[in-house]
Amino acid sequence: MRRDWFGRGKWVFVDWMGINPGYGTAWDGANSEGWCVPEGIAIKVHPPSVDPSMVIRPDQPWEENNVRGYTTFLEDGGRYRCWYETDGPLCYAESDDGISWRKPNLGQVEWDGSTQNNIVTISGLAKNPFDEAGVPHGHNVFVDPVAPDSERYKMVSCFWTKTERKVLGAMSPDGLQWTALPQPLMEKQHADTQNIAAYDEQLGKYVLYTRQSGPMQRRGVNRTVSSDFRHFPDSEPVLMGASNPLDPPDSDIYCNGYSRWPGATDAYLMRLSMYEHTPDTMNVHLATSRDGVFWHRPLIRTPWIDCVEGPEGLFQTVYACAGVVPTAPGEWSTYAYITKRLHNQPKADRATSPSGIVRATLREDGFTSLSSRGRGTFWTIPFELDSDVISVNVRTLYSGFLRCQILSSGAGDTGGDPRFIEDIEGYTLDDSQAISGDHIDSPLNWNGKSDVSHLRGQTVRLRFDLYKADLYAIRF
Repeated sequence: MRRDWFGRGKWVFVDWMGINPGYGTAWDGANSEGWCVPEGIAIKVHPPSVDPSMVIRPDQPWEENNVRGYTTFLEDGGRYRCWYETDGPLCYAESDDGISWRKPNLGQVEWDGSTQNNIVTISGLAKNPFDEAGVPHGHNVFVDPVAPDSERYKMVSCFWTKTERKVLGAMSPDGLQWTALPQPLMEKQHADTQNIAAYDEQLGKYVLYTRQSGPMQRRGVNRTVSSDFRHFPDSEPVLMGASNPLDPPDSDIYCNGYSRWPGATDAYLMRLSMYEHTPDTMNVHLATSRDGVFWHRPLIRTPWIDCVEGPEGLFQTVYACAGVVPTAPGEWSTYAYITKRLHNQPKADRATSPSGIVRATLREDGFTSLSSRGRGTFWTIPFELDSDVISVNVRTLYSGFLRCQILSSGAGDTGGDPRFIEDIEGYTLDDSQAISGDHIDSPLNWNGKSDVSHLRGQTVRLRFDLYKADLYAIRF
């Protein structure tokens, strides 16, 4: 872990990085309560609230009674945009709020004698012989912040036959009119569902997460990185089905649902579509990472989104769609595909088996929190303060609170000797104004003042004192 990770940007709690482990026993064996020992805290995962009302459903003839889970949602300059796959062509929808979606007439592709439809055109893209509609599969779209206007939007999709499997790329100036790249992004890739790409501004490179079939006949997730979107080197596994011995033996990872944690320093998300072979169902599990390479599932076997109970009954198959978008102050939305049809159920059953996209909401930064059921305390690792204000995203129960102390950290402070950690006058716990209630961005305050600019450049630690509190993020 880089020492400069902590103390800049927005820090969220996907693991114990940034939290000092403390020492519980003195080196000389003397009776001691230890120092900087974290107590009474846990990392808690928060499930989203799923609205079972479908925001996008197959209601047009060219959609052939099915909207697939290989769908991308993003917020683009105040407009919400969606590219969704059907049993027919790739289609497009948009929204002003991320809740109510419309299917605009794009006038690009003729269907049954008319161009009055929302079908997206991709010129020069190889057709998939396994798809009767002659279109590729597993699309994902992202906005490239460093590309010229003509290549601002980028797409990845897969192509497969009995003898070859590839990952394809396309580019667009507007996200509607696409031109396929002449050469595959990757050759020989068993990547026959949604593969997700993005430009990682911290790396200054493109990352691509692909669905793979591992050596043990298990589906999993691979990763590859490139400075040029037109070609990616061989990918490496980062998450494999059956690699966790606590999982049931008949489960593996179908789609990855990758995204950066919006606005966070060094935090990444996957909303994994986990396939259970015996019941033939799919549900969504949460995975988190600091670097996009090493991942863990904090809920282990427990789904983040399980079955969805809707007005039309129980939907046992749930896929995570790509994208996390803000839809209201303090609210984020993700989306999921739901269907009553089991994974291997025949296509003929789709006409009588409803399917579509639903919205799942959570508070801003609300995937995980550092939480105390009762009283909790922890110290951060030492870091150089480079901020004028420190604020928190926090929710407390009735009578709960959060306080924070700033301590000076000397040159010998490695976490094992309290002699190098000293109080700073005016910034003790007694000086800290307790924060209670529900706040997305509340400045920490000492004796009525939140400005800490005069401490800039000093090496410090933070000590948090919690009572019945969920701490979602620290902002520097």
